[in-house]
Amino acid sequence: MRRSTALLSSTTVRRSSAGRGLRLLLLVGLTCLCMRVVAQESLSSEAILALIEDDEAREGAAEELERLELHPLDLNTATADELARVPLLDPFFIRNFLLFRSQSGRLGSVYDLKEVQGAELHLLSLLYPYLTVSTADDRPPRPRREHAVGSLYKEGSASLLIRSVGDNGKHLDWALVGETDRGEPFRPVREGWMDHLSGTLRYRDERRAILLGDFRLTTGRGLLMGQGRSFFSSSIYGTGIPDRMTRDLRPHRSAREYDYLRGLAVAQDLGPMQLVLLGGYEPIDARIEGQRLQTLYRTGLHRDAPSLRHRHTARREMVGGYLSYESESAHIGATGLIYRHRSHSGTLLLPPVRYPASRVLREGSIDGYWMGERVIASGEVTLAPGEQRAAEGSLSYLDEMLGALTLSGRYFGRERYSPYGTGDGHYSTGRDERGYRLQWSGEVARYVTGMVVVDRFRRTAAGSPSGTILMARVGKSDYHGSSLLTLRWLAVPDKPRQWTIRYSSDYRHGARWFTRQEVRLLHTEGEGLGGGVTGRVRYDDGTSMLAEGEVRLFRLTAGQVMHSTLLWMPYLYGGTMLRGQGVQLTGRLRWHLGRHVALHSRIALTRTSDRPLTTDLALALTYRL
Repeated sequence: MRRSTALLSSTTVRRSSAGRGLRLLLLVGLTCLCMRVVAQESLSSEAILALIEDDEAREGAAEELERLELHPLDLNTATADELARVPLLDPFFIRNFLLFRSQSGRLGSVYDLKEVQGAELHLLSLLYPYLTVSTADDRPPRPRREHAVGSLYKEGSASLLIRSVGDNGKHLDWALVGETDRGEPFRPVREGWMDHLSGTLRYRDERRAILLGDFRLTTGRGLLMGQGRSFFSSSIYGTGIPDRMTRDLRPHRSAREYDYLRGLAVAQDLGPMQLVLLGGYEPIDARIEGQRLQTLYRTGLHRDAPSLRHRHTARREMVGGYLSYESESAHIGATGLIYRHRSHSGTLLLPPVRYPASRVLREGSIDGYWMGERVIASGEVTLAPGEQRAAEGSLSYLDEMLGALTLSGRYFGRERYSPYGTGDGHYSTGRDERGYRLQWSGEVARYVTGMVVVDRFRRTAAGSPSGTILMARVGKSDYHGSSLLTLRWLAVPDKPRQWTIRYSSDYRHGARWFTRQEVRLLHTEGEGLGGGVTGRVRYDDGTSMLAEGEVRLFRLTAGQVMHSTLLWMPYLYGGTMLRGQGVQLTGRLRWHLGRHVALHSRIALTRTSDRPLTTDLALALTYRL
């Protein structure tokens, strides 16, 4: 299972003995002495993340929701760039909202968003907890701080995750994350105390930002350095229209141990132009033979014994920059990067054999964006010569009656450099590929929206088989609840054809009781039909107590896998992979201990026909001001 972005993770154990249970209670008690726990959370994040299929896009959305949970976005002062960072909001809706705000003046409530042209009500309802409306423009800034401790337990050894995020209410903010993974040995002080430590200090004002520590940068449409734009992550929700966020410089605040730089970054606004300069390195897990990297691993959470041999065996050193020009309706930018790989002993290394045989690699790209009244055009092309070239572009059209239509195309050369060898989408390789995607989304009826995506791609080599992906969705929402029907059909090279149907329904019973039902059917060519049924009950008094219980029955064929999205926990968004035939019982409790204090716990019991009972246990302690 691919690693989730979360700072808390599930621990799979067999039935614990009485002694282990006693040690667990002692661990919880010691943790409670160290920290108190926070109360405020938003259950909407679970529903939002469940709509996102691609792991990378889900991680980005999870980080953004964590930030918005701490700092809800003020709709009366939000800029276009700030709105573009909010999951589910597309550029046309953002443009219409800004026009609506300029014409109607200040918003009196977040529910005024329903009056904006192109609003998808069942999606907006998920975002309300992350948005706010100020009562006065001159409201003084208020410092916000959040501290968290999470402890997990497995067979006598604890996994510990600590997080501190905050600001001074003005120009400074910080983030500090530390973790020890289950399955990895505890590291003494001289080796870094914890398995992973990450921290960032940032200064921001109206014209500049300075980041010291761990940070991430995405430029253009993300064709460089494995930032690949996902072609399928946004297909299951929203319109798939490319946003305007062409420069996204942000702290790295998760426990993920890859795809970030440790160093210094400076962003400066120069009137209509913006400049970002950066320099740093990234520890990477790799297999090295001689002076050449053979394999780069996207690991960093719960490494097993073989993976530990490759832990931080190399690092990627990089310097570069991004220069862009902005106008009200257009953007053009250029990215330049120089980087190299070095072993932990200091020896310069060659990249894997498929990539250019040079110890120092150079990459560049040019990106552009233009937005008219009904049309958005966007694209990026890399500047590397020959077969390393990559390009992507799209054209979107919006009609108030017909909806939004987007046509996208892509081409990746055979030796395009993409770290870790992973793709730009859930089914894409990111190299040796060309393809296109056609997507429509719009309103089918009152309170009912729909979406259809068709994606075709083929390897660049002559005679390669082509692939087809078809996805469709229809959703309805009103005051009492919402329902969503999703269809996905896959015909991917070298894999059996598969189709999936998923139906989910959420319903409100009065002020405190909620239910959720879900049915999922999977059919794999040559293997037959599988699926699962889920039922959930939630009680929430809105103040001190929230309790949930869920039962999931599943029966899958030999080659089928179902991702179990467990009940939401702070900093924990993933689940487990279900295989075979069995049942899973899940429970969650949130207990408010005071105005700023709450206790979160979750347990999942899974029993399959070929495995004994396993237990996933998660605890979270947080404190917020």
